[in-house]
Amino acid sequence: MLSLDDRQPFPIENEIIEYKEVFNEKCKREIAALLNGTQPACIYFGVNDLSRKVTHIYTDDEKHEIEEQVGRWLSSPIYYPSPVGVVHVRTDRQLFCIEIHPGNAKPYFLDGRVYVRNGSESIKASQERVTKMIAFQDLSSFDVSESPIQELKLDEIESVFKREKLNFKAKALGFLNSQGLFTNVAFLMSSQNNFVVKVAIFDGVKVDQFKDRREFSGCLPKQIDEILTYINLNNPLSARITGQAMRDEKRSYPSVAIREAVINAIVHRSYFSKSPIQIEIFDDHLTIMSPGPLPGGMKLNAVLAGQTLPRNPQVVKVLNKLKYIEDYGTGIRRILSSYDDEKKKPEFKTNEDFVKVCLPNSNYRQHLSKPIFPDVVEIDEPGAVKVVLDEQGRIVEYLKNHLYVTRAIVELILEVKGTQANRYLKQLVDIDVLKRVGAGPATRYVLVHQIQNK
Repeated sequence: MLSLDDRQPFPIENEIIEYKEVFNEKCKREIAALLNGTQPACIYFGVNDLSRKVTHIYTDDEKHEIEEQVGRWLSSPIYYPSPVGVVHVRTDRQLFCIEIHPGNAKPYFLDGRVYVRNGSESIKASQERVTKMIAFQDLSSFDVSESPIQELKLDEIESVFKREKLNFKAKALGFLNSQGLFTNVAFLMSSQNNFVVKVAIFDGVKVDQFKDRREFSGCLPKQIDEILTYINLNNPLSARITGQAMRDEKRSYPSVAIREAVINAIVHRSYFSKSPIQIEIFDDHLTIMSPGPLPGGMKLNAVLAGQTLPRNPQVVKVLNKLKYIEDYGTGIRRILSSYDDEKKKPEFKTNEDFVKVCLPNSNYRQHLSKPIFPDVVEIDEPGAVKVVLDEQGRIVEYLKNHLYVTRAIVELILEVKGTQANRYLKQLVDIDVLKRVGAGPATRYVLVHQIQNK
């Protein structure tokens, strides 16, 4: 590190030395580029970059003012991942400087862009260089790094542990580092987690028209529960008459495939990227795309064969304890095996930016605009048969797997307005298929009798 006692002119600028006569907004980019370097580096202030001589001695007040500004930059979302702890403003030096240690979470982004040093310049990194940095990331570094937010709300994750009758021990789960500060795994399990999953439902087989879209954030187990519930509402059950005593019923997408694909996306996504997980549901297929390449430079064939390399081991540890992950490393094979009896199989695609899985709709027929929903026949007693058709049948089908239904859920299932949903529910109540429970916003509808299908 240079000082006023060193002979001037100072060494020329290079990959670890930068001179600035004045502190300004451009320093953000220099910090970002030096974070992505391989050696400790310094930005020296009050030094002319051409003469390499001191032109201004910063006062203590000026140093502290700059220190506060740099602190605001580092704690804001403009840098990602957070460089707090590896960038230090040296107010105790006569030759005022900012010291930057290369982070272990490279690449570091500034406003979504990656900068690197090219000699004495800070330039935008090529996509190839960014890809290489991502491939060589320390896979455990995000989990154990210090959380950008320390005032975390953990009520939701504690309630999940309570639900599973497990003791919640923050330190044992990796929520705290050696200094007693919250880590990023704690942040991901908190209600402040701002890594989102976006789900969009389209009308037809193209992205021309939305039917519905939702965004999920917060505690990861809570996200998983809410996403699976929402997708299940849009995973209709179809039936086929085979001549056997019972109908052949089948969901559009195997529940195990959806569960494994959603959990894999959340567990193994790159949290070094702020991009959301995107789930898109069309009439004929469902896709799940998670940000980041396969970890550690793995190849797709190896993953399909069962090889695994956890990108976020602390997240894996928490979700495994909560039984969201039953047998770690078998998720992809379970997705594939769930389509063993189908002609169309799941497809997987990977590149340097994302991993994508496409699940075909097993009930889709190209000549039909929508899947067929079965009529439901209720038999109260010999000789007394009630036939519930179409929309009402879909409501009853939903209740075969759920304790109750609400008007809001019916709106989602049938894609209708509230008045139409109320009409269908009233019809089912009038013919003694459903019973209304509660009043006002707490109104629920339950089955009166167990349903038998012929």
